[in-house]
Amino acid sequence: MMVVRKKIGLVFIYSEQWIGGTYYIMNLIHALNSLADERKPFLYIFSRPEDYQKLLKEVSYPYMQFVHMEENPDHPFLQWVNRAGVRFLSRKLFKKRFSGQIDAIFPFQRNHYIESIPMEKRYYWIADFQDRRLPQFFTEEDLQEKGLRHQWIADHAQHLVLSSEAVHRDWKTYYPSAGCNVHVIHFAVTHPEFRNVDFSDLSRRYALATPYFFSPNQFWAHKNQLVVIKAAELLKAKGKQVRIYFSGKENDNRNPGYVEGLKSYVKEKGLEEEIRFLGFLDRKDQLQILNHSLAVIQPSLFEGWSTSVEDAMAIGKPVIASSLDVNREQLGEQGIYFSPTSPEELAARLESILESTPEFTYSYDNKVKTFAEDFLSILEN
Repeated sequence: MMVVRKKIGLVFIYSEQWIGGTYYIMNLIHALNSLADERKPFLYIFSRPEDYQKLLKEVSYPYMQFVHMEENPDHPFLQWVNRAGVRFLSRKLFKKRFSGQIDAIFPFQRNHYIESIPMEKRYYWIADFQDRRLPQFFTEEDLQEKGLRHQWIADHAQHLVLSSEAVHRDWKTYYPSAGCNVHVIHFAVTHPEFRNVDFSDLSRRYALATPYFFSPNQFWAHKNQLVVIKAAELLKAKGKQVRIYFSGKENDNRNPGYVEGLKSYVKEKGLEEEIRFLGFLDRKDQLQILNHSLAVIQPSLFEGWSTSVEDAMAIGKPVIASSLDVNREQLGEQGIYFSPTSPEELAARLESILESTPEFTYSYDNKVKTFAEDFLSILEN
């Protein structure tokens, strides 16, 4: 019998500035690939050529096709007309639009090429409402842009995907009159084969020394790395040796100088032996470094659903996390919590693990397939 596959569009933009969004789509494709063959949808990847090539290096999915999300026409004459239009009329006269047939597109974002897709087939995604909770970390321009987008979704969208019940509660608080269907889906991670990465080679390349804690996060101000550094400072004052390695893109365009401030603090307090910054890591290197750590530290002041926490759970590492509702939703009783404003509490948690590493057992076997089934269910129902 011939299998009739759902036709799903996925928008994929590779960005090291927000690698979590990039990993989300990669993990979704991996999850869909875990389904029985007859359940696997056909995927149209709306992307740019260079981004699609990066995706192909990370995923292997049998039913997938590239769609160039480019509104400029292919014909040279029409391109010339557009250049003239921009020069003399300040607008392009000819724009391409997607003309294919699909059942759904996710995560929908404003782009002329896909504006032809009907509203009922658009599934929007909001990672979190950090802009409402921690507006001090955003520029006025960013706040206005996010506010307008979220209000537009509340007023017009038919489908919205959120990653946690904590974010869902925020949605209902900030947009109580929104009429769209809200779908909460906990995402799960699928890892590339990283265990064959030679850890002794990693240790040489990154000058690692065991034992150590690992905190892999983007360097944005709300990720709260300073509380970790201050906890290490407290332990050093007590004569307790601790090593903590940070990784992540060292750039916060909303808060210039943030990373430099952290590094200056480390130098000023003489914590170069305790704190190291490893930079943006290859994904396999990152996972193998996490795999050899004592525990993962997630100190964030705000999250929608943490990829770093999910990575640790999938590998089976303890997580020391800030006591956010979303972290408790994600980790449950397995989490080791501390107040994100208390370096003293974090220092106590680190000291406890240095003395006796806790057992961490989390069943991850069915979580990837559940992610895929939950995603398909919102399209089918």
